[in-house]
Amino acid sequence: MRRLLTICALLAGLGPAAADGLSGHEKLILPATKANWIAFRNYDGKQFVYFTHLVVYRCGLSEVRYAIDFDAFDGRFEMQPCDPQNPHAIDPVKYPPYLELPLGHASRIAVQVVYADGEESEVVRFTPCDVTDDSTCALLVE
Repeated sequence: MRRLLTICALLAGLGPAAADGLSGHEKLILPATKANWIAFRNYDGKQFVYFTHLVVYRCGLSEVRYAIDFDAFDGRFEMQPCDPQNPHAIDPVKYPPYLELPLGHASRIAVQVVYADGEESEVVRFTPCDVTDDSTCALLVE
């Protein structure tokens, strides 16, 4: 609950600029919402890793790095270019907001974002939730 209140306070303080997706406040918002950066889902015999939360803030990012079961960032998540007129729009056909992996392939994923100014975030680590259905979920490893 405290995290939700902090996020609401941050967003309220951003004013109208935040609504256009080009607020420049990603360095405040993304660390506060790091538990939502990715989500795992087992579906149709595959494992999906969703980056939707980060895709929404792509206009303030230059890169999203990830490492599956390692801390060496050998993966780069490709995001569609920023459209200042419609910064939150996602073209899921051309730029799917997820990785598609073999079922059970990733037991943990490390993620790091690089902001538009080149500053790197902390490394954030996740594991899949222990679920038996096809819901999306990730556990933050601290």
